[in-house]
Amino acid sequence: MARVRAVDRRLYLLIEIAARRLHRDADARLRQEAQVSASQAAVLFLLLRRGERRMGAIGEVLALGAPAVTGLVSRMEKAGLVTRSPDPNDRRGALVALTEAGREAGERADAVLRAFNGEITERLGERDADIVYDALTRLATGE
Repeated sequence: MARVRAVDRRLYLLIEIAARRLHRDADARLRQEAQVSASQAAVLFLLLRRGERRMGAIGEVLALGAPAVTGLVSRMEKAGLVTRSPDPNDRRGALVALTEAGREAGERADAVLRAFNGEITERLGERDADIVYDALTRLATGE
């Protein structure tokens, strides 16, 4: 296959298409095997690893606006995955914490995505998976 000149590459479009396809596949697996959406899994992972968080911090880490975080956390609260309580340091803010059901769902989701990541690595090969990881990390962190 011929290499495309750098000026002709549609990197953003290819990344967008790949991301949508991977997100769709991961979301379907997570819903089936862990009973959470990909977006909910992201919140669960954050809370599992870092403990309770302010709503704004969740949005910042996941690159979501305030209305999206509010809706997501509200659905998760209704599902019994998280609790929301007033932030003692900011009367306008709220703290989000995992429930036991949320912790269990997060652990199931972690297993699903570990397997999914393993499949992606198999398809790419270790070397290319490392290259993709490094490149996407730089893009995600703005480096």
